[in-house]
Amino acid sequence: MITAILKLVIIMIDYKSIGRRIAIYRKNFPMTQSTLSEKLGVSESYISQIERGSAKISLPRLAQIADILGIDVALLISDKATISPYPINTELLEIIKDWPAEHKSFLADLLIFIDDRMGKPK
Repeated sequence: MITAILKLVIIMIDYKSIGRRIAIYRKNFPMTQSTLSEKLGVSESYISQIERGSAKISLPRLAQIADILGIDVALLISDKATISPYPINTELLEIIKDWPAEHKSFLADLLIFIDDRMGKPK
């Protein structure tokens, strides 16, 4: 039973989002992948894989990265963390920065539609 629960938790971890957050905070630091890899004693290729979400990262390694970047590890694990010194807009802009104009326009239209349907927050 515990093994099944652990497997479910592992499946639910969004490594791409974690990697994207690492890249955002690293760039805001500012720090290169090379510098981060040197501080961790790993290859630059491994950092690149983590940031793309193609490598699974352990919690101790994640804690090391957070420590190097001077942030709370919760900021890397969840987009719901409220102690972030950076707005969520940074992550959204990072996601869409390479999108073609028509995709960005579609997203804007979609957000406007959702905003109209949901109403303004009180």
